[in-house]
Amino acid sequence: MVERVNQELGNEDLADGLAAFAAIKSGNEEAGKIFRQYCLDVAVMILNLQTVINGEKVVIGGGISAQEILIEEIRRQFGEILQDNPILGQQVIPPEIVAAKFRNDTNHYGALFALLQGMQK
Repeated sequence: MVERVNQELGNEDLADGLAAFAAIKSGNEEAGKIFRQYCLDVAVMILNLQTVINGEKVVIGGGISAQEILIEEIRRQFGEILQDNPILGQQVIPPEIVAAKFRNDTNHYGALFALLQGMQK
């Protein structure tokens, strides 16, 4: 999503998340459209998982999770899917959708945990 927004903006640094989210927050129409579609796609993935595993919580990690508007929009999209599909709304219990505590460092902690477990063997 960040790459697509930056392409639309003409930004040479396609990985520049700050520029992408600045455009989204400033009301750039095309950036907002890309962002909303991305959040809808994530909400659909969460719905698919939820119908199978019925989890209590979905944790979004990585640098992108530092943007509270991302979590808010995914929650909104998830709720909208359930509202637009009454049968789903009756059958699917919405999980709590939150940002990972360690945000962008989540993968580092996971790698460290795996390393430490491997050293214990």
